[in-house]
Amino acid sequence: MSSDPAEIEEWLRRLNSALAAMPLPERNNILEETRSHLRERLVAGDPPSDALAGFGSPEDYAQCFVDEMRMEGALRSKGTAALLHVVTSQINRNFVAALAGIGIAVLGVFSFAAVGMLIAKVFDPVRAGVWRYPQGGFTIGLVNPADATELLGMWLYPLCVGVLALSWLGGRRLLLWAVRRIARDHGATLRRQ
Repeated sequence: MSSDPAEIEEWLRRLNSALAAMPLPERNNILEETRSHLRERLVAGDPPSDALAGFGSPEDYAQCFVDEMRMEGALRSKGTAALLHVVTSQINRNFVAALAGIGIAVLGVFSFAAVGMLIAKVFDPVRAGVWRYPQGGFTIGLVNPADATELLGMWLYPLCVGVLALSWLGGRRLLLWAVRRIARDHGATLRRQ
């Protein structure tokens, strides 16, 4: 049984609950370190409410550690899903994540269009393509061949595959850059606290 005030014990219980995503050894280290800091403040004469005030809510305090664990794991594995999870979980709290999210969305639109054109070209090779009209202008899609001149022909296949490959590689590089930047900014924020 702890000799800490009930208010602190309740706060630490909520912190433990909020750290549930972390492995037990790391969770216990954070709890003991936090308990030690709180006890130092109590010994200095702070009432429990003042000692807790500097930490904020246990859920917000825990989120910093959980975010750091996820960022480190994503950067270590370099897995696309893990990197994307970090960016999407930070998108409403971090400008870099928001920019990366926009970039990923744009690359997704290009990828979707490339897949759509590949499917269209396979099932309707005569009408699908990139077309130039005699009066000027061009379009991408399904067109009556009598109305326009196809510009790419069979080169549409490698172009679409190239767009897919570049979108994938560009997306991974963007995710890696964003998570590294978010982790660096997150580390700087933790050091200031």
